[in-house]
Amino acid sequence: MRNPKDLKPKDRIPVRPEEAVSKTQVRIDESGRLLLPPEILAHLGAAPGTSLRVARENGQIRIEPNLHALRRLYLEPTSACNLACQTCIRHTWSELSGSISLELVEKLATGLKSFPFLQSIMLAGFGEPLVHPDISWIVKRLKAASSATIEITTNGTLLDESLAQGLLEAGLDRLWVSFDGSSETSFNDIRRGANFNLVLRNVQRIRDLAAAMNKSFGLGISFVVMRENINELKNIEKLIEATGADRLLITNVLPYTDEMERQMICPLALTCETFTGSPGKPQISLPRLDINYLTREPIFHLLRGYENLSLIDRPLSAPSRSCRFINEGMSFIRWDGQVAPCLALLHNHTTYLYGLERRIRAYLPGDLNSRSLADIWSSQEYHDFREKVYLFDYSPCHICGGCSYLEKNEEDCSGNTFPVCGGCLWAQSIIQCP
Repeated sequence: MRNPKDLKPKDRIPVRPEEAVSKTQVRIDESGRLLLPPEILAHLGAAPGTSLRVARENGQIRIEPNLHALRRLYLEPTSACNLACQTCIRHTWSELSGSISLELVEKLATGLKSFPFLQSIMLAGFGEPLVHPDISWIVKRLKAASSATIEITTNGTLLDESLAQGLLEAGLDRLWVSFDGSSETSFNDIRRGANFNLVLRNVQRIRDLAAAMNKSFGLGISFVVMRENINELKNIEKLIEATGADRLLITNVLPYTDEMERQMICPLALTCETFTGSPGKPQISLPRLDINYLTREPIFHLLRGYENLSLIDRPLSAPSRSCRFINEGMSFIRWDGQVAPCLALLHNHTTYLYGLERRIRAYLPGDLNSRSLADIWSSQEYHDFREKVYLFDYSPCHICGGCSYLEKNEEDCSGNTFPVCGGCLWAQSIIQCP
């Protein structure tokens, strides 16, 4: 039985106001046109004259955001890092590391006025953002240039009191901290060079500083799960309580070596399409159930064997063959000013799939040093790429695998040419980022 205290409202993690469900009544005019309020149009990235797609799936209808409105921007402050984490792709990465110049940040900030629907700027990439010596200035400059929320993903090791105070005063809205273990032993083994207790104290300090400043501040945990640490999730509540986190994002490990691929706990999810919708197969709708010794085996059976599973007609499936980076209006800026459409194409790197090495070449449709972000984003090349990826008519390399096309992202057996995305693990809901 559950401990009665688990049911007490005071013991639950409060939901931040902006996360609450919001319902708005909309009107249909005499001509049958749906009239949406400005705040919803802004969220969809819909300016006058914009075309939006309406999708129908499992008897439900949704209005999809505008692909061509930039709504989330990732900026890589640096590709350098102070750790050598077991899960990091940098172990097989050969590019030169560097940090973004303040001149380039200034140019970016000046041009943000061209993006009225920008909602969030995330400082993250292949490096550790807090290594940049002027990270607080970067946060302050971007915050002043846009109404977007400013977020950082960090390993937390460098977040001393001075830096925490500086980031909060600069306007940081949310911090994501990487914890690949909920215990000291597991964390220290995986995140080599880091110390669990130090990072925990650093996180608690910035949380307390934000509270003392009466500042609305969000804290998230990013957790890379694999065979070695999957059991750490049993104690994740203690980590959430200790940090005060209001979000937990769990992702599979990105397999940059054959050893890391063996650590993955999702090979069947890729080949059998677990947690994906399958047209033509029976739809099963579950009610709310207790999760206990009586129900765990039947529920496990349903989760493992049926794709079209829902909870009171709310699908439990995750999107596959679909790019969140494109669908959610994201773009990435590398430390050297190169612009990429996604994290997967930000740098040249190597991954593994079915024991085969896959060499990924970066796709960079523009350079911020010579062009404005608005010019790059609105270019025909970038526009056409977003449309192509939305359709996602690529070969399903994640299922068949094994042929020579899998070795690179240059072309596939459907006739698509660079960059092809059929083997992308982000597009199959295997990897996710804050």
